[in-house]
Amino acid sequence: MEDVYAAFSEHLRRAQAGEVSVLDEEDGLLVRWSAICEERLQALALDLTPEESESWKLERNTWQLVQALYYERLAEPTAPDSPTPQGSTSKNPYTPPQSVAQKLVTGNKDLLELNAIRDWLHAIPTSLNPAEIRRGYLPYTKNKLKQARRTGSKAPRGLVEELDPDATLREGAGGARLEGDDATYERALLRSLFEYVRAGDLDLAIDMCRQSDQSWRAASLGGGKLWSDPALQAAGFDGDEGMDVIGEEKRASGNLNRRLWKKMCRKLASSSNLDPYERALYGAISGDTSSVLPVCTSWEDVVWTHVNALFESQVEAGLWTSSEGRYWSRGSVKELEATASKLDNEDPLLGSAGRGASVRSELEGIFDKMIKSEKGELAMAAKNPFHVSQSYLIVNKISELLTSFVDRLEQAAMDTEPETLAHLLRFFAHLILVLRELKQPLPEFTANRILEAYVQVLEANDQDENLIAFYASNLDSSSAIESYARFLLTFGPDSDRQSRRLALLKTHEHGLDLARIACRTVELVLSDIREELPELNNAGFDAYARIDPRQLELIRSLEWLTFDPSTYTEALSQANALTRYFLSTDKPHAARELMFQLPNDLLSTSAASPQEDDQSQIREYMDYQALFQCLEKHTRWAEVWARKPRPSAPKLDHATFKDGVSALVDDFYTATLNLLESDWLKVEVHDDGSGDAPRRIEELARIRQLVVPHLILRLHHTLYETREVIPSNLALAVSLANTVADERFQLYVEMVTEQENKIGDYLVQVRQASLALLGTSGNPFGC
Repeated sequence: MEDVYAAFSEHLRRAQAGEVSVLDEEDGLLVRWSAICEERLQALALDLTPEESESWKLERNTWQLVQALYYERLAEPTAPDSPTPQGSTSKNPYTPPQSVAQKLVTGNKDLLELNAIRDWLHAIPTSLNPAEIRRGYLPYTKNKLKQARRTGSKAPRGLVEELDPDATLREGAGGARLEGDDATYERALLRSLFEYVRAGDLDLAIDMCRQSDQSWRAASLGGGKLWSDPALQAAGFDGDEGMDVIGEEKRASGNLNRRLWKKMCRKLASSSNLDPYERALYGAISGDTSSVLPVCTSWEDVVWTHVNALFESQVEAGLWTSSEGRYWSRGSVKELEATASKLDNEDPLLGSAGRGASVRSELEGIFDKMIKSEKGELAMAAKNPFHVSQSYLIVNKISELLTSFVDRLEQAAMDTEPETLAHLLRFFAHLILVLRELKQPLPEFTANRILEAYVQVLEANDQDENLIAFYASNLDSSSAIESYARFLLTFGPDSDRQSRRLALLKTHEHGLDLARIACRTVELVLSDIREELPELNNAGFDAYARIDPRQLELIRSLEWLTFDPSTYTEALSQANALTRYFLSTDKPHAARELMFQLPNDLLSTSAASPQEDDQSQIREYMDYQALFQCLEKHTRWAEVWARKPRPSAPKLDHATFKDGVSALVDDFYTATLNLLESDWLKVEVHDDGSGDAPRRIEELARIRQLVVPHLILRLHHTLYETREVIPSNLALAVSLANTVADERFQLYVEMVTEQENKIGDYLVQVRQASLALLGTSGNPFGC
């Protein structure tokens, strides 16, 4: 394989130097790489195992697919990209269907790609079994019938009595048969015709029918050609102007009743009495799949069947909805109304296009079904790395392909033969490099990881130093810290803590800065929460709601900063930042969960820091702890209060309940009052030049506006609710208003914002409590 390494690199060097075009269809880089694979197949045909031979074939096919796809994807658009030709400036109702279809395809990137994929599948070599060309129609059967008539005897039992194409279907309850040699030839002919269509050679199939004296079948196969009239193809059609171009060699051609022809083909294809290859033949040329799939023997055959059907349905939909050529499709020159161009999702000829499904989603669904197929051979073929690569290339999910390969790389190193893995790494490394040459976006770390692995393969195979240096020079220029941090991102929220810890501690083995990598990893995860704060939705302040997957991902990201004490200070800062984000966006449940996930010694370790801003972070963190302690105390009271004994319960139960509630309310009252009177979250923010200080100040102010009114109202409600069990709580509820109004604390300021005035609601509740207190002969001012 050594010469392959050198051959691939030599052509790549020349492409990077500008000596070879990547996408040249005659002698480009991809064409050369495909040729290397073919040469390898031919030179080592006798030495390769079936698996090795298959791998080289599939790699050759894949380079050809990359060539076909990116030739179309990177080509300058010839017309506005539109799912239908309605965007065309020409609305000529007499435009021939063939011209409309051509304009539809050339103006739509999806259809251009579909056509390129179909052509690619046509070109993949398959095992053709062409039948011999035989003159005369059913000669052996015809001779048998002639002989019977000459002798006056009956024809052999079960033999057809007539020679029209439908004779075998019509005669007798179970049909009739042909003479053995004719039946054998018919089966071989039908298979050959299908194989020609599968290879994209419909004209050869039609020609074979004519040479075999089956002109009727040639006509039936040719019905799919779109109608075209050279006299009407000029952009500016004039009724008299086009007549001069009509001659023997420029006559109208094609089928004006193509939709009817397609329906008849579908009808034929659905007949269980026909030979499977005859059904597949008519199914293929009419865009059907159910009749074609039973004769498919390979992954490529199945993909071609679906792509062919998808392309046909898209073209059919485009012809139906186009305002051009409407005379031929609708029989009218009237402008189409909006409702007239609506597709019928029940029309079998429109398929997925009638349902409005996108080409990309349909292709993804096709590949997904193939992997999950109940046919073992098909499912196994669909999981072949090269077939997987081809499917991802077709749906343009290169990043996902590379990421998936990297995710399996470590396991593959243990489960796969070294030569097989080296083959795959060479392919993926060169796929990355050629896509870079084409200026395609790629995931940096993933691409870097594959290239590094390929360099290791070259080293393991004792390749020339210049070759190794060449590929090493193509490694991504990002720092090791950035690359490793992005690698750590692959440990999603479902990964266990120990796996994360081991992955991070491996940085020591490679001489990398653990602290900087951990910090960068967290920055990457939290980067999208640095945007402008969203508008509040005034949802309830629920600290016990369910954590959604995204919130869990954010919370668990801080784990990277808790594996080593050297990152505890940064962990404290990022924990505060994430808590601010959660609280300022009405997600207190996520903030509460975050507090539980942090290590117990986080605060004590960070407290040893002499930095002034660290003291500010410690104060902020302790304020959050105080908040959740208050909420926890309220929750304990609410749980006990919900189990209030019935009036008929024993006095001992009531006494026990009262004592428990009294202690819990006192605990909640004391903790909340201490928080409210402590300048909660009024921390001194130092501007460190990072630009985070204004955001932090804004978030802290916003949190106070959310939390302070909520705690005041919650405490008031608790005191008022327990007034019958603990009468003194009514006076405490009223006196709480004095604390709210106290200029030392200015809590009332937090209850009035631009969006909402909560002080009005609070005063209504205070009035209610004052009246209740007055009714008990108490002081309505709570004094």
